[in-house]
Amino acid sequence: MKTHSGGAGLRRVVVVCLAGLFALLAMGVTLMGTGVYRAVVDDANANSAQRTALSYVVNQIRRADAGGVSVGAFGGGDALRLTETGGDGSVYVTLIYCFEGSLRELYMEEGTGLAPEDGMALLELSSLDLSVTENGGLDITVSDGVHQWSVSLYPRTGVEEVGEL
Repeated sequence: MKTHSGGAGLRRVVVVCLAGLFALLAMGVTLMGTGVYRAVVDDANANSAQRTALSYVVNQIRRADAGGVSVGAFGGGDALRLTETGGDGSVYVTLIYCFEGSLRELYMEEGTGLAPEDGMALLELSSLDLSVTENGGLDITVSDGVHQWSVSLYPRTGVEEVGEL
């Protein structure tokens, strides 16, 4: 009895080629999925940072609304000045501004004369733009260099536009 074994070798080659093709396709799909995942995470992180920055600025304005809210220039860009009076009559100032790629906050007693680099860095941010509207509102725009987010706010005490802070 003669057995034909020529077809068995060809089958093995076809099975190995199919298994190799499957492994290659599985690796390609995995790599493509990883790239999509990275892009989604990067966008989510950028969006979260900007929303956090806007939320922080808005909440600080609301907290200080009974004192004074003013907009001016500090550290080469727009700055928000929030004023409050202590129990002993001392006036304290919170400056919120963007300097050297980050949103910063500087809390000090009025007249201390601290510099922009003395502020505490809060979030990475390339710009903070503040503009007072005709009807007493405040337009706040933050940017990471690629995207921009804006919000309009109307403090109860109004907003004063001043020069250099």
